Amino acid sequence: MATALAASNSAETSDEEGETTMMHIEQLPNDLWIEIMSYLTYLDLQQLRLVSWRCRELVNRRYFATRGRVIVTKENLKDMKQHVESHASYINFEDVEFRNLSQSLELEQFLRLVGKEVKCLLVRHSPVFRSIHGKLPNLKMLKIATTSFLDDDNMTVDGINMKQFHQLDGFECDGVSLDSNLKLLMLLQLRRVETKVRLRHLLFEYRRNNEMVLLQVLYDHAHTLESVDIFFSCSPGIETENWRLTFERMYRLRTLKLSGNCHLMLLQVILDSIPKTAQLKHLDLTGMLSLTNELLIRVARKWRKTLSYVDLMFCVQLDVRCVKALRKMSGCLESLTMSYCRAMTGRGLVEGLTTNMNNTLQELFLEDVCFIDENSMCALLERLPNLRKLSLDNCQKATTDRTLATIFQHQKLLRVLRIDYCIKITDNGFIGFGKHPYAISRLRGLRELNVRGCRNLTHRLLKRALRLPELLSLTLDYCNRLDTKGIAALTMNCPALEMLSVASCSLLDDVAVQFVVLNLNRLRSLNISNCSLITLQSFSHIARYADNLRELVACSIDGLDHEAAQSILDLHLPELKKVML
Repeated sequence: MATALAASNSAETSDEEGETTMMHIEQLPNDLWIEIMSYLTYLDLQQLRLVSWRCRELVNRRYFATRGRVIVTKENLKDMKQHVESHASYINFEDVEFRNLSQSLELEQFLRLVGKEVKCLLVRHSPVFRSIHGKLPNLKMLKIATTSFLDDDNMTVDGINMKQFHQLDGFECDGVSLDSNLKLLMLLQLRRVETKVRLRHLLFEYRRNNEMVLLQVLYDHAHTLESVDIFFSCSPGIETENWRLTFERMYRLRTLKLSGNCHLMLLQVILDSIPKTAQLKHLDLTGMLSLTNELLIRVARKWRKTLSYVDLMFCVQLDVRCVKALRKMSGCLESLTMSYCRAMTGRGLVEGLTTNMNNTLQELFLEDVCFIDENSMCALLERLPNLRKLSLDNCQKATTDRTLATIFQHQKLLRVLRIDYCIKITDNGFIGFGKHPYAISRLRGLRELNVRGCRNLTHRLLKRALRLPELLSLTLDYCNRLDTKGIAALTMNCPALEMLSVASCSLLDDVAVQFVVLNLNRLRSLNISNCSLITLQSFSHIARYADNLRELVACSIDGLDHEAAQSILDLHLPELKKVML
């Protein structure tokens, strides 16, 4: 006891004297460990499992187990079934995707084993509705994407019985290849007279033949719906009263996405009808050509304290007059997309978003907004210190070396930077220039960089600038001045790369590919299309060294024997999931 007391006193004395007490990493509490691990990718988590028993236990927790989606394909269905039958599976089947499957006895047996665990199911190119019938009692979310029944001779028009999912609270059906009558049949089963489920999330395609049923479903579930996503594949009629009666009941709505061919009258009715108490947070009006500045100002005035995510891509009527709307939303807005709003100006963005320092905005997408000048862009970026994602694709006037210096000086938290086809930028912009150079290496947390079509970039970019140990994705397509020596340096400076695209980089050869597959051990996706110097030797390198590669794109390579290349890959690298030659 005396010894313990003495030790305690000694520790207290040390603290009073201002000395720092060192703590071993194993002494960190679990909640701090989990916070750190939440920033890791799925592959990193799997590697961390091997470090110690404690790490294994933490990674196997439900918090991380539910982050992954299990993808079931024709190739892995048998192995997946055997793995589950072994009773030694750590796989969580709450979120499952069926991809390129067809109805089979093996699939039915697999679903009998794991069906009770499945809560979210995505069906992609898999007409297997008969196989899943009665085997998913706890399903809460059903998503149907690009699925056709034309290739399945055994599939009846009955489709899927929606009434079997008693706990369903979300339904998405964007399968444009689905028969319209089949989609209508599924929609009919979601009416309250047919089912007792209470939908919180609905994504569906509007067509003239399903308008009344869609409105009925929306009306029936209006009190519980939190997310509504409607794609107007054709223009609705001018009668809007039923739409008004439906949307004015949605007082719980948090997310609204309207896209496609919706005329101004209906758009106004929908946005005006939603109660102000709905506290709308996410508004996506992609492709709404009818959206006007005046209507956007009304929306901003209505939800100025709640709107966090706004997507206005292709809303071409918006111009500098929507500054009032941006100014009203700037206090809460975390993500803004104004891509292809070509009438918007830099002055309007500065006045709307950054009258004062804006610490809230984290994502800004301005692809192809042509009338932003360099001075306005720099002024804008200086007042947005907390950006995580920034896209300036094809903003050729605004994106220069000076703009890059401003980004690297002020955007230290940036995770994604996309500046495709910004032809004014050079190596100096990334390396740093002037009396106080700011290099891209300051962005230590950058995860994704796209510089496609930036034709003035050379090997100096790869050798001297891109020293980013945490970079995961890099796109260098059409950067024709990059050479093999630059690629060799890149593989040493960015060892964590998981996706690399060098399509149409005409100076790259087999040696460059060898450097890539030898040094980038975590690489999972590689695009070497239209690299004319590449031969079959590159495919031998890929087959020999690219153990983790899962996607390879090598199209339009002149003189390449595609059959021989495919044979090499099939023989030595069967793990590849997607190959395009």
